Amino acid sequence: MTVNDLISRVRSLYNKGPASNDSRLSTRHIYSKIKSSRNLLLRREADKKRRMSDWNIQTIECMKLALVPPNECPCIVPQGCKMLKTLCKVPKPLQTILGSSISSVTTMDGSTLFGKTNWIRKRYKSGDKYTSEIADYFIRDEYLWITHNKLLEWITISGIFEDPVEVELLPYNGDCSCACKETDCCPYPPDLEFPVDSNLVDAIVQMSAQELVQLFKSIPEDTSNDASEKLVGAPPQPQRQPQR
Repeated sequence: MTVNDLISRVRSLYNKGPASNDSRLSTRHIYSKIKSSRNLLLRREADKKRRMSDWNIQTIECMKLALVPPNECPCIVPQGCKMLKTLCKVPKPLQTILGSSISSVTTMDGSTLFGKTNWIRKRYKSGDKYTSEIADYFIRDEYLWITHNKLLEWITISGIFEDPVEVELLPYNGDCSCACKETDCCPYPPDLEFPVDSNLVDAIVQMSAQELVQLFKSIPEDTSNDASEKLVGAPPQPQRQPQR
């Protein structure tokens, strides 16, 4: 199902509710509600420790890396290893009771799977001769950092992300991804597929429409300037002279 399909369903359900003026109901606003409803439902599923379906997962095929100078490194780099950092910020993954919803970080050929750590554990791990050279990653300041004994140019990241459209548009940012071509046209966001289980679609539509109805019911509609708006650009009307 595309983003546009979901937006159309939410708009249709919204218009079946209490009489209202939907002139304030922009596509961007509807998508924002769809996105937050999806994330809430998926977070509930994860917090119940239910297995997340692959239909919710997106893969960034190639995220560009850069070698990090020693003075920028947040921890000591093990001898013989290199510290690499994504050139651009990683789209924010869904956060659950289990932590970040990044399911895998690998080399592009899948030959190396990077284990997850954090920069605090990494600082102590670098002094352990048994674990210091194990390839791993951590996220800090929205960037993903990699420790590896080879100079990599790209990695592949899979997971559930808060904004699916942001993930789909990433390959069209030539600074971040290897998938961009000069001849590529950036896709129209509403035409993109929306990654979610089909059994959650009805709940997402219902929740989004209800939130929008409640939102616009609480905001008084401004109708005071309707008449004046109709006259915008019209020549000034002559004033009547008072009769003597």
